[in-house]
Amino acid sequence: MYRTKYTKMTKFCFAVAGAMMLSFSIKAQDTTGMINQSAMSIRSQAPIRKPYWGNSLDGMIFSASRMDPKLSNQSQAVRFSMFLNIGFTYNYNFCNAFGIYTGLDVKNIGYITKNQLLGIGEQTIKRRVYTIGLPVGLRLGNMKKRDYFFLGGGLDLAFHYKEKEWIEKRSSKTKFSEWFSSRNETLMPYVYAGFGYHGTTIKVQYYPGSFMNQDYVSTDPVSGIMHKPYAGQKVNLILFSIGRDMKYGRK
Repeated sequence: MYRTKYTKMTKFCFAVAGAMMLSFSIKAQDTTGMINQSAMSIRSQAPIRKPYWGNSLDGMIFSASRMDPKLSNQSQAVRFSMFLNIGFTYNYNFCNAFGIYTGLDVKNIGYITKNQLLGIGEQTIKRRVYTIGLPVGLRLGNMKKRDYFFLGGGLDLAFHYKEKEWIEKRSSKTKFSEWFSSRNETLMPYVYAGFGYHGTTIKVQYYPGSFMNQDYVSTDPVSGIMHKPYAGQKVNLILFSIGRDMKYGRK
């Protein structure tokens, strides 16, 4: 009888001790987790008066175009791209409220037009270029928390052009691509503005110059006749992008 009570008491004591140890362990893990999260938060903050590297990941780009009124017979569709829109930035914050940056990035940009061809159907043409660009901008807001407004400008160099075309009632599709093509403008200046919240950025970017080279001359392979296929096609790109600003580290 006494042995049974002693055994029950021993088990009870061990159970209480185990519960206390588990509780202390959980509290210790919570404390460690809070410390680690705090340390990560500190590390993710942008430094002040010290240069650092970051990224310029545009991520998702929605592009449209502002077309010449003479092209009223053409309609547009929003173009979406996620690959490949990436780059890096070199940053310097003079204080917590003001900073500047530059960098290098690669973007996939272009536009879509649709034409209604009488008796044939709807013609769709997609034109896009890969560019490597040099942005220069400034930020106003809270640099440490990466909550800020930003604006600036830059210059893109188009290095690969691609064009696709198909007609609604015909399954055939034609496409071609060229490196450093003369069909599009090679140098593409732009301006942009946007805001960032905890590192997530929303940006609008505008290209005042024409996307296509209106002076480009093409020769028909059959007849040998020369013509300008993009004459009068003044197209200004407008981009809306959602991206991420991440700090890599100090120099």
